[in-house]
Amino acid sequence: MSARKLSISVQLSEPSDYQGCDLELNFGDGIVAAPRTRGTVVSFASYVLHRVTPVTAGVRKSLVAWVSGPEFQ
Repeated sequence: MSARKLSISVQLSEPSDYQGCDLELNFGDGIVAAPRTRGTVVSFASYVLHRVTPVTAGVRKSLVAWVSGPEFQ
């Protein structure tokens, strides 16, 4: 089985469609919130700590994909 290497998220909703539900990334020097603009594509190494905060109102839609490959060496 291949290891997950790259995570990709595409923002499909308008920022006004929901509240909360922020994609947050932690590269080790603090948390960075991904842009919420519709059509934004965020890609990052899958081992980077990340989360999506809870949605507090509305509906957020996104497309998520992963790229896999051989284990890191």
